[in-house]
Amino acid sequence: MTATEPASPAPGSQADSMPGSLALGFDYGEWRIGLAVGDRRLASGRPLTTLHNRNADQIDWTAIEALVSEWQPDALVLGWPIDDAGRCYPQAAAIRRFGNRLRERYHLPVFIVDERMSSEQATERLVKRRGRRAVERDQGQIDAMAAAVILDTFFAQSTPRLIETVTKAEVTQNLVGSPATSRH
Repeated sequence: MTATEPASPAPGSQADSMPGSLALGFDYGEWRIGLAVGDRRLASGRPLTTLHNRNADQIDWTAIEALVSEWQPDALVLGWPIDDAGRCYPQAAAIRRFGNRLRERYHLPVFIVDERMSSEQATERLVKRRGRRAVERDQGQIDAMAAAVILDTFFAQSTPRLIETVTKAEVTQNLVGSPATSRH
């Protein structure tokens, strides 16, 4: 390597794992998972659908498999539930498990991005498009639009975080409202 050649990213580094252009976004919830698809070149996501879970352990993997097969994304992106101080909300543990299951099943990089305000932004977008009554009748569409907002955030980042860098200890010891993180 000469002094003028740029250094290549180290194998396995986040820069090495940056996706191509297409990503599927997930707004994970215990009862519903909003999904969106987006293109890095357009820097935006668009809502696809909302899946309904029986519970956190009974995810509709068949539907997710169909969407991964149809869209053939380069990456999967999850909203990460943190507060303004960077502390995790309790659902972070379930999201971490879900993200790792996605990575193991599809052998794709799975990234997390801050999902603060994604549901509020999704509601605003939908109300502008369809009106408040239509949005109130179908709450599931908010989840799919929130997944699109999550993708928009992802595309705006230069170095998104990979799910495998999130440790169990980070999630369990950095909880909103826990004695270790509460202010006195």
